[in-house]
Amino acid sequence: MDIRGLGDANIRKFYELGLLKDVPGIYKLNFRKIGELEGFGQKSIDNLQQAIENSKKQPLHRLIFGLGIRFIGETSAKTLANAVDHLLDFKKFSLEDLQNLEDVGPKVAGSVHHFFNNKENIAMLEELEKIGLQLKNEKKQHVADGNLSGQTFLFTGTLPTLKRSEAESMAEANGGQILSGVSAKLNYLVVGEDAGSKLDKAKKLNTVKIISEGEFLKLIRKT
Repeated sequence: MDIRGLGDANIRKFYELGLLKDVPGIYKLNFRKIGELEGFGQKSIDNLQQAIENSKKQPLHRLIFGLGIRFIGETSAKTLANAVDHLLDFKKFSLEDLQNLEDVGPKVAGSVHHFFNNKENIAMLEELEKIGLQLKNEKKQHVADGNLSGQTFLFTGTLPTLKRSEAESMAEANGGQILSGVSAKLNYLVVGEDAGSKLDKAKKLNTVKIISEGEFLKLIRKT
C-alpha cells in the first residue's frame, strides 16, 4: 500500500503476532501493542501512524499497484486508474474491455478480471473505502481539460534537468497519458541522452513526434 515503515519484514512480524490479518487491518493496527515490541519507539510509531493515514489520500494508481494484482506494474496501474471514475467500475469490465485499454494484454486483462470477480476482493475494497481510502479517480476529473489532454507520451534517455518520474508526473498532471513502449498509439517521444532503441523504433514508425525536454515543457506552458 506504499506505506513508509511498513515493509515486508514488519508486515510478516505483525501477521505472525496476530496484529495483522488482512489489508484493511493495516488501518486498525493496535499501536499500543506495537509499542511493546522491540525496536518500536514512540517516534517510529508516530511516523508509522502518519504514513498509514497519508496512504488514504494516495492517487488511485498507487492503490491499484499496492493491491498486488498479478502482472500489474506501475505503468499498467496508471492505465487502469485512467480507465475508470471509481475503482469498483472494473466489476463491469469484460476481458475484451480490459484488452482494449492501452498496453493491456491477455495476461494483465485476465489477472484484473479475476481480481474484480472475486467477492472477497470486492468486500475488501468496499471496507477500505469505508475506512477512508480514495477509490475515486479524482485526478482524472481534474486533468480532463489539461494542455496535454488526449495525448500520449513516452520518455527515454537521460533528460537534461528532469528525472523521468518528474516528467511523467508533469505530463499526467496536464492530462497526458504515459505509454510503456513505442507503438502507433504514441504521440510524443521525449528524448534525452542515450535514448537507445526506443528512439530508433520511433524513427522507423514515422508517426511519432520526437521532441526534447525543452519542447515538452513548451507544450505544457502552451495555452
